Amino acid sequence: MPIFDDAVQSQVTLEKGLAELVEQFGPFAFQEVLHKQHIIPPSSILEQDKQLAHVLMEDAVAHYFCSDAFQSLQTSSQQAYRYEMDMFIRYGHQHKGPNPSIKDVSSAIFLMEYLAPVKKLNTRNKKAAFLKSFLSETYEHFWNSNIEKLKRTLSNKVEQNREPRAFTKEQLDELLCLARLGREAHRNFTILWSFLGSGIRLTELCGLQVGDLNSTRQEIMVRGKGKKGYKQPSKMTRSSFDTLSSYVKFRYGGIEHVPDYSERYIFSDDKGLTPLHESTVQKMFAALIAEATTIPTSDKKPYQLSVHSLRHSFALYLLESGVNIYTIKELMRHAWLSSTEVYLKLFDSMLLSAIDKHPLAQIKVVDL
Repeated sequence: MPIFDDAVQSQVTLEKGLAELVEQFGPFAFQEVLHKQHIIPPSSILEQDKQLAHVLMEDAVAHYFCSDAFQSLQTSSQQAYRYEMDMFIRYGHQHKGPNPSIKDVSSAIFLMEYLAPVKKLNTRNKKAAFLKSFLSETYEHFWNSNIEKLKRTLSNKVEQNREPRAFTKEQLDELLCLARLGREAHRNFTILWSFLGSGIRLTELCGLQVGDLNSTRQEIMVRGKGKKGYKQPSKMTRSSFDTLSSYVKFRYGGIEHVPDYSERYIFSDDKGLTPLHESTVQKMFAALIAEATTIPTSDKKPYQLSVHSLRHSFALYLLESGVNIYTIKELMRHAWLSSTEVYLKLFDSMLLSAIDKHPLAQIKVVDL
C-alpha cells in the first residue's frame, strides 16, 4: 500500500485552507494581515511596487521577445505567444491606457479579470501559460525577482470532478500488442514502452536524442515542460531503457562515426535530422485506441483517453505498487506536490472499485 502519513494530509489541508482565505480576502489583504501578526517578516513590497511602476509594458515586451525564454520555444509556440501578447497588450490599453506599466498589468486582480471571460478551459490554460512565461522573464530580468504571488492566479485549472484518465492493465496489454502488429511496429512499440517506463510527456519523447541515453544511471535526459533549452534527468524502468537502447542501436548503429551521431533524434522520419512531429505520434496512438476492443466506445471520444493518459497510467500504477507520493513527484518531475496529489483521488476510486469486488460485498443483507 502507498505510504500516506499525517504530514502529507496536514500539508494538503493547510494549502487548501490558505487558498480559500486568499480567494476570499485577496492576496494583498491576506499578506498584510500576516505581516501585522509577525507570521512572515517585513518585505520590500512597497519598494518593488515603485520599481514596477518605472518599467513600461513596451519595454518588457521588447525584452521578452529577445530573451532566451522566448527564443528557446518551438516555432509554433512562438507564434502562439506573439498572438497572446497582442491580445494582452490590447486589453491593457483598453483598461489601463496607452503603454501602461508592468505594475498596472501584473496584479492578481487585473490578471483574474483578463482571464475571467475565457470560457474554454484549454484556452484559459494556454493564456495562463503565456502570462507565466512573460511575467516570469520580466520579473527575473528587471528585478531579479519571481512571480510567486501570482502562481495561483495563473495556475492551470482542471474541470471540477474530472479525474486524470488512465488505462487499465488489460487495455495497455492490448495497445502494446496492436502496436507490434501495425506499420512501423518496432518504432511504435518502442514509443509506447518508453512512455510507460518513464512517464515522459509527448514533447519530451519527440525531443529525445541519441546522446540523451545514460546507461550507467538508467535514465534519459529530457527537455522538461516549460524548459525547452534545459535538460533534466528522467529515470526509466530497466526493460523500457533496454528496449529504447536496442531501437537506437538498430536504427543508428551504422553511423556511430558520424560527428553529429549523439545529436540525432531517436524518433524521426529523416534519419534523425529533425524530430518526429507530435501529431504523428498522436495519430498513431488514436488509431490504436480506435482499434482496441477493451476500450469502451465512450472512452474513444476526443479528450477522453489520449497519449497523455499513458503518463497518468505510469503514475497511477506506481501508487498502486506502494511507491510514496514524494517519490512519484520526483519521478514525474512535478514542480509542485499538488500536481502529484491529483492521483490520490483516482487511486481512491480504484480502491472503491476493488472493495466492491470482494466476495462478501456481493451478499445482500436480505439474503442473511
